Amino acid sequence: MTRVITIDGIDGSVEINEDGELVYSKSGLETEVLKPDQAIKRWPNAEKQIRQALDNLE
Repeated sequence: MTRVITIDGIDGSVEINEDGELVYSKSGLETEVLKPDQAIKRWPNAEKQIRQALDNLE
């Protein structure tokens, strides 16, 4: 089961899967799976939102 999260400044949608990975979809055809640290490096301004979303999974 995945949970959609809203992250300011990101064009596209982000979901967190059951493994704690972030699934980023910019369009229906482009999808990336990122570990939390990779997502934070990519979107450093969203670190707080990413960490809060991960904490809410537990």
